[in-house]
Amino acid sequence: MVLPRITIKPFPNILHLAGGILSLACGLLLWSNLALHFAEVEELLPTLELSSLYHGKEIFLGLVAVALIASGWMLTRLPWKALFGGVRLKRVLPVSLCFLATFIPLFWLRFGITAWALTGLLTAGFFLNTVGFIALCSWLAPRINLNINGQEHALPLHLRLIPWHPWLPAALLLVAAIYYAHRCFGLIPHIEDSIAQLLQARIFASGQVTAETFAPKEFFYFGFMVDIDRWFAQYPPGQALLLALGVLAGVPWLVNPLLGASAVVLFFWLVKDLSPPIPSLLKGGEKMTQPHWATWCAWTLGLSPFVLFMSAEYMNHTAALTMSLLGWLALRKGENGKIGWLALSGLAFGYCASTRPLEGAVFGVIGGVLLLSGSGAIPNMGRRILETSWRMLPYSVGFIAGIIPYLVHNYMTTGHPLQTGYTLTWGGNGFGFGAVNWGPPHTPGYGLVNSLMSLAGLNVYLWEIPLPALLALFLWGLLGARMSRWEKAFLGAMILIPVGYLFYYFHDFIYGPRYYYVIVPQIIYFSVKGVQALYNRLIERTALSPAFVKRGLVLAGFGLVLVQVFVAIPRRAEVYADAYWGTDNGPAREAHRLGLKNAVIFIENHPWEALQTQLHSLGFIMGDAHRLLFVVTPQGLEQVLEEMGCQGDEQWGAKMNLVDLEARLYRWNQDYLAAGNHPVDPWAESGRYTYFSN
Repeated sequence: MVLPRITIKPFPNILHLAGGILSLACGLLLWSNLALHFAEVEELLPTLELSSLYHGKEIFLGLVAVALIASGWMLTRLPWKALFGGVRLKRVLPVSLCFLATFIPLFWLRFGITAWALTGLLTAGFFLNTVGFIALCSWLAPRINLNINGQEHALPLHLRLIPWHPWLPAALLLVAAIYYAHRCFGLIPHIEDSIAQLLQARIFASGQVTAETFAPKEFFYFGFMVDIDRWFAQYPPGQALLLALGVLAGVPWLVNPLLGASAVVLFFWLVKDLSPPIPSLLKGGEKMTQPHWATWCAWTLGLSPFVLFMSAEYMNHTAALTMSLLGWLALRKGENGKIGWLALSGLAFGYCASTRPLEGAVFGVIGGVLLLSGSGAIPNMGRRILETSWRMLPYSVGFIAGIIPYLVHNYMTTGHPLQTGYTLTWGGNGFGFGAVNWGPPHTPGYGLVNSLMSLAGLNVYLWEIPLPALLALFLWGLLGARMSRWEKAFLGAMILIPVGYLFYYFHDFIYGPRYYYVIVPQIIYFSVKGVQALYNRLIERTALSPAFVKRGLVLAGFGLVLVQVFVAIPRRAEVYADAYWGTDNGPAREAHRLGLKNAVIFIENHPWEALQTQLHSLGFIMGDAHRLLFVVTPQGLEQVLEEMGCQGDEQWGAKMNLVDLEARLYRWNQDYLAAGNHPVDPWAESGRYTYFSN
């Protein structure tokens, strides 16, 4: 059925403009105070009172209420029937529910009405910004003339030529990542994970797999390095091997910026190879060629602050992303049976597994399914089996070669190719329901909470813009056409990675929802398709001119980039430069100022870190030592050890009967609670319990 074209005049007068500006002003204030402090809000929630949200802010909240009413009224002017007419309810309902779920940081809601109010304000900020941008860009679009030589363009000619160069977004990302590696991180790793992997890279660069342990442990122990007979990182070796090249060259801080820039280029080539010509957003009436479509994707990836800051530090997610894109590109090139490309694809996915096993395994399986499905059109069964085997053999050999570093490293460090340093020191890999490495038992409910937190984090961190980052993705979900085999593979990756991490007990925001980092290209791919689908609907089903729609979209894009570059990224940089994750290079700067060389610098740790170190020195694996932090205090451990005959320095590294010691520690805990004390919590402050506690 052909739907009639609907004539509309969106936001034509100054009243609409005023409503849009009010909505945008209120929305930007909410966004800058909530979304740009997303992780900090988590930490404040346990002690935050509802009155602090409105006390002294009554006028502003009143303006927010007026803006919400004005925005609701302006929404009635939008061509909803033209946009979504013909979309079946069975598609609208699940997609809409999924989109709404991305606004609910479910972990917040355990803290009562204050958390619900904050969630409502965060959602209101996104809503007001969305309506405000629509109103402002709709008002400006017919008033801006970009006619050049009689042709309607969305950008002047000299600006249109620059963005289509595929290397420019990669170069800008590289320069920006190097700048923030200096500016925010002082060229050192800030996260325990990346610290351990840089230490392992130094071991590799010395020609060794492990190093000698340090003594006394209370001075040299670091929890994410395995310290059992030998000293090595608990993580898979993929990232450390790449960092070792940087160590040998004297520039380990340059490895991740180069990987991030490479990811942009690989993504461009992949999308260029996948994309058919489509109607252009920038040129009237022409078809957008594959390079144009791919460049939109490359720029969108390169402009992501999530990608920028992850590329500026040492985390292994950057290597996993780049290797996965290399695997996808090589797989696309090898679909016609080219052995070299298929082997390279398997190798890249395998090395991704040697860096982050879950991601590599998921991508490897999806790649194999893609190859198998590619031979389904061959009618002869015998030829089909032969063709499938011809494709799968080099791919499988490449994948096995890619995981050899993982297997060999495990064997040389733990004595078994499938046992990692992580499981050796913590007693498990963290996946599955039930008892975990630390904290409460993991349940499906906790897994759902972690997943919704990560989705809500994507809305905030992916582009750091005042609109929901996943909005375009869900527009594709509503308006997108039938998917190709490759798009089904991308969608499968976007589903299976979150499903895999549903079973993982831990969650955090490090530069963003890091466990979903490897599916950022797939999210961007479908987001660009969502914008294209919106454009097509508007010009096909309304009387709006293509020039009007193009101008509006381009104006919105420029406005969002300006807010991102001049507001969001500087704010994030301040957070990351302020001893992010408790780490900075202050001691090194002070030593340099004093002219000290070959100096040993003593840094006092938090008491609970010293307690965990002491428990580990007595023989407990790290998982048990961490669990006992919630059982005993440093003074309690000293008391119990004295009762067992250990005095002074003997309380470090003594050979103990761990079963007897643990039983005594639990008895001490019972007496401690019976005396009316609060439960032992190493992160408790002033009687308030942080979100780390169960």
